[in-house]
Amino acid sequence: MTRASRYIYVVTAWAVVVGLTLQVLLIGMGLRELGNDAPSFDLHRGLGWLVHWLPVAVIPFAWLSKAGSRHWQWALASAVVIFMIPIFLVVRGSMPVIGALHPVAAVIGFVLAAVVAVNSVRALNAPMPQSDTAPG
Repeated sequence: MTRASRYIYVVTAWAVVVGLTLQVLLIGMGLRELGNDAPSFDLHRGLGWLVHWLPVAVIPFAWLSKAGSRHWQWALASAVVIFMIPIFLVVRGSMPVIGALHPVAAVIGFVLAAVVAVNSVRALNAPMPQSDTAPG
């Protein structure tokens, strides 16, 4: 169970990093100010809601990896920040300053997601807990 959780931890953690990177690419391709097309912007918006939930899936696997409490704590911090990114845009109509936090939170979220992804590889390479390696 622990070994499988570690592999899923790696896959989900790196999927968050890839998703956030793709989001940056899509918004760059979708900004009309740069002479780009709106379909990329629409795809950025739609994918953003998926990326918004993906870090939540990392938390249980970081915990189940039994690599230490820091793993799920970093995953939780990443999930909270990334979860808030699209929320900032939803409330910008009534509070424009909050909407301005969208790109700031995205940068912070990317850094946290990268830390979680690196931690996931460390967890995969860490020794297994004694209870999981005993025969039986």
